[in-house]
This record gives sequence, C-alpha cells and structure tokens, in this order.
Amino acid sequence: MKVLLLLFTVLLLSCSSDHLYNLSLRSIDGKEIKLSQFRGKKFIVYVWSGTCVGHVEDLKRLTVVYPELEVPLVSIAVMMDVQDVKEVLQKNNIKPNYPVLADPKGEFANKVTLLFLPATIIFNERGEVLKNFPQLPPELVSLISTHK
Repeated sequence: MKVLLLLFTVLLLSCSSDHLYNLSLRSIDGKEIKLSQFRGKKFIVYVWSGTCVGHVEDLKRLTVVYPELEVPLVSIAVMMDVQDVKEVLQKNNIKPNYPVLADPKGEFANKVTLLFLPATIIFNERGEVLKNFPQLPPELVSLISTHK
C-alpha cells in the first residue's frame, strides 16, 4: 500500500502543471519568451530585482561573459514590469546582449526556490537546479563545464 501511495505521489508531482517549463515571460522588447525553449538543454538564469544590491554590476558583467558561455542564459527581473526593467537598464547605461525578461508577478520564484537575490542558477536538461549562487560568480564560464 505504501508503495502505491508513493508511486501515486510521484506521478502527481511529475504531471504537475507547476513546472518551470510552463513559465512564459515578456522580454524587454515585448516578445513572449517561454522557458520551455530550454527543455533538454542545460541553461542559466540570472535572477534579480531593482532593489537588490549588486545587480547593476552583475548585469554589466553579463554583457562581457555572455558571448563566452556555451549554454543559454536568460536574465529574469522578478517583481518588475517591462517598463521598470527598461528604466533600470537605461539609468545604469546597461545594454544587454542577452535576453532580459520581466516577471511582474514573481512567477519564477513560485517555481524555483530563490536562496539569494540576485542569484545565478544553473539548471540541468530536465529543468532541475544544479547549483544556486549568490549574485554572478566570477568564474561562471568555468563553472558551466564542471556542473554536468
């Protein structure tokens, strides 16, 4: 009986519609971006908010690091709408060469436990968290190859 209950629980959790890949957010240029595009791939999310300490420096550094990455990366601004995100970027003279998404309702935080803010989170091919870092780790490029 316990085995059946455990099996049923696992089945329910695996069928849950609350998976990270079900999340769809708006980019700063107005496009809808679905995280399902990362299904089957390792990927990185840099998550921040306008009130976080350190996000400005990290976002600027991402423009340098992004071209060196061998996996997809997306930046998600939680509890901010598109206009708020644009204002932060413009005010700080940040011209991102990576996707920046607005998450005004904090939906990302409902799907992934945020240990830090800002944070860099590496996900595996199944959308599971491999590693969660405070801010943007200086050694991000080398970390990607070590977390397979």
